Amino acid sequence: MASFDFGQITSYAVAITPRSGTFSANINSVAVDTAGFEGVAVVTSIGDSNIGTANDVTLSFYESDDNTRANATAVAAARVVYNPTLNSTNTAFWASVVPEKRYLFAEFVPAAAVAANVAVTAALGYAKTVPTTS
Repeated sequence: MASFDFGQITSYAVAITPRSGTFSANINSVAVDTAGFEGVAVVTSIGDSNIGTANDVTLSFYESDDNTRANATAVAAARVVYNPTLNSTNTAFWASVVPEKRYLFAEFVPAAAVAANVAVTAALGYAKTVPTTS
């Protein structure tokens, strides 16, 4: 039996809207507002693609005090706890990020042209204020 309401201590944001096509350039996410949360898991879903050894995809992370990508700087590698290379199809990958600034950006970085269905969602956790239950 669950002992707390998981939905009230987590939040989710679409970082890169689902899209399909052939991508050879990087895809930048929208700003993910992490206010009120201590950690972020970034979930990437890739389906029906040609991703493989020659055309792996990586995720890069940037953060900013405002929601402008141009003002963002790279998240230090020590604060990206887990970030696998995306090299399989029809699967989901996650990366764990501990941001220091309020806004987080993810960047989908293909090594070569990738024909794929792609979506990236940020799951925010470790809420600073947790609702109480009686």
